[in-house]
Amino acid sequence: MPADEAQNVIVPVKRYDVNLTLDDIVTPLLDVASHQASARTADADKAAELEPHLRRLSELAAQLKAVVGEINRIDPTLLAPGRRRTTGE
Repeated sequence: MPADEAQNVIVPVKRYDVNLTLDDIVTPLLDVASHQASARTADADKAAELEPHLRRLSELAAQLKAVVGEINRIDPTLLAPGRRRTTGE
């Protein structure tokens, strides 16, 4: 076949749907405890450096979870999966 002739190749691909909620993402972040990371980190200097960052991550995740909870209390459909907002709505 000449190089300038294009040939279409169709390969069937199985489709997978993955449904994640904000809770699926935020809750594991809340579970991050600095002492767990310190215990897993053999290097004491790294553990000491990680501790404030992991504590802050946990605090931010708790704040995000609280904000999402308030939004869901006010309007349970606003953050619903599949909801598409257009400008002007």
